[in-house]
Amino acid sequence: MISRSRSNARALWLALGAVVAAPSAALVAACATNGPAVTIEPASGEETVRGADGGLDDGDATDSGADAPCADCEFFPESCVPDALCSYGPFDPGIAGGEFDLRTRVNVIRGRSANDVWVAGGAGAIAHFDGTSWARSASGTHDTLVALWLSDVEVAFGQPEVLHTRGISVPDAGVSPDGWTIQKTATIDARYNTWPSTVLVSASAAPDAEWLWLAARSSDPNQALRSCGLWRMRRSPSGFEVAVGVDPSRFFYGMTSIHGISTDVLWAVGDNGVAARVTGAQEAKPEYALFDTKTRNGLRGVWVASESEAWAVGGSGTIRHYTGGAHDWDIVSDVPTIRHLNAVWGTSSSDVWAVGDGAVVLHYDGTRWSRMKIAGLGPRRPDLYTVWTAAPGHVWIGGHGVFLSLGGKP
Repeated sequence: MISRSRSNARALWLALGAVVAAPSAALVAACATNGPAVTIEPASGEETVRGADGGLDDGDATDSGADAPCADCEFFPESCVPDALCSYGPFDPGIAGGEFDLRTRVNVIRGRSANDVWVAGGAGAIAHFDGTSWARSASGTHDTLVALWLSDVEVAFGQPEVLHTRGISVPDAGVSPDGWTIQKTATIDARYNTWPSTVLVSASAAPDAEWLWLAARSSDPNQALRSCGLWRMRRSPSGFEVAVGVDPSRFFYGMTSIHGISTDVLWAVGDNGVAARVTGAQEAKPEYALFDTKTRNGLRGVWVASESEAWAVGGSGTIRHYTGGAHDWDIVSDVPTIRHLNAVWGTSSSDVWAVGDGAVVLHYDGTRWSRMKIAGLGPRRPDLYTVWTAAPGHVWIGGHGVFLSLGGKP
């Protein structure tokens, strides 16, 4: 059972999943669970930021009045053009099931293919793309959702204690109009509850993997011990179970993102520039090795291209590139932004996307990183939190009240 203090801490953190923008520095948000509104100050202690790696200052990317001078207008055209990212998806009026509320934060996009893509976010928001059009999926919950596991069934959740599943029969459980049921996790390793403010941030599993890996960190920036670490989940005959991924008595790191393309090897990144390669991910006792990323900036996203290549992004425009080194990652110094970068994904070594705060979208073509245009935002500069692409030219990006595709097409 989760203590009240832990539930409250998580509610505060997860309120970011359905946040409403306010004109002041503070953000006023309603928690996914029932309760009073909570005022959330900017999380300046969220990570250690030591400065950019030579990135260019891209101007004031905050919301501004219509008559205010625009320092970044070249990246925000009024109308959709083929080389710009444009609104297309769950926020557009007229989609089946009803569009997302503009206050919704999109937290995760994942797919099995270009014709089977899922989105999840604040207040139980879920939508599906079938290759032709988007449709909202009635989840039957108002929980904030940050993770999607797409195996032979669909699993969405914000914390591993309570799962929302589709395609699994759950006795005596209510079923939403679109087939989602709620079920409690059968077993959770007691060590997961050691830190009252532990929150799940990211999850990853290869298509045929038994275990889904989970990255967790503390929601309390003042917590001296911020070790939340790496955990894993699997489906067993008795139900879903959460177990230790990497021994928390040895692994003292708050983690923010995890990804792997094989069942046995994953990369995870987190606070203070930490990067760990996990091997034997499906075995009884996985191992890990720490690598030098040459930064103390918090890393917020990681994408693995191959066994010898990976990309990581983070605070103040930090980008790191793993190219097969035995101990370290390479510094990327020509980044055209100093905004915080939150997620990265790609299809190959010459097609990599990164997204971040202030509506920043970057693309790598195999030679250099360049800033991408976003059409139709007006004065808005929403933060972007997730990106996923199945094939070159078919990219999906989600954030606070926004969902984008290249050229406004699938």
